[in-house]
Amino acid sequence: MRVRFGSFEFDSATRELLRAGVRVHLSPKSFDLLQVLVERRPALVTKAELQDQLWPDAVVLEANLGNAVAEIRKALGDDPKSPAYVCTVSRRGYRFAAPVEVIRGGDAVRVAGRPRWWLVWKETILPLAEGENVIGRSPNSGIWLDAGSVSREHAHIFIADGRAIVEDRQSTNGTYVNGDRLAAPQPVTDGTTLTFGSEETVFREWSETAAPATERVRAPERHVRSGE
Repeated sequence: MRVRFGSFEFDSATRELLRAGVRVHLSPKSFDLLQVLVERRPALVTKAELQDQLWPDAVVLEANLGNAVAEIRKALGDDPKSPAYVCTVSRRGYRFAAPVEVIRGGDAVRVAGRPRWWLVWKETILPLAEGENVIGRSPNSGIWLDAGSVSREHAHIFIADGRAIVEDRQSTNGTYVNGDRLAAPQPVTDGTTLTFGSEETVFREWSETAAPATERVRAPERHVRSGE
């Protein structure tokens, strides 16, 4: 993964964070943490998920995670009271909030802070990008589903020209589209249920024209206390 945000360039292959071409130091754990947050942007990544991924074989204090976040913010010059990059979701975790340019073949493709396509898994939003999206149990997957029934590289979702196609990658437990096991690549549309192993997700696509109107709700009743 090679991306740009603000004046920074992040390259997971070379493990470099550059600012205006100058390397910015990050400890290995802080670099890994920043990579997870950027890959999962703009979704919330819980503290438990981050601790499991960064320290899979050890029990660590929550302060270790906080220290890694603080190191990232210092490297990015990010104000924790008014963050441009790493936002804290109180008592739950962190999310990467800045717009990102994905660098492909030397060209930068701007990706807005809010996705057009995404998967909803449990209470988590997993943004999808144009091009190839790898879904799997491996933390190196673009869309990481940390569940035992999901293969390391389970499926791909390809998005091009406004269309999305899902393809199973010879996974052990299969990929299902609206309950039917996938035998060949198949287009998916907004609202399609995609099940990877036993993990159910819903494919969503934002459309300005097809988006439902805002629901009207009744104004809350005003309760008048005795004596008013």
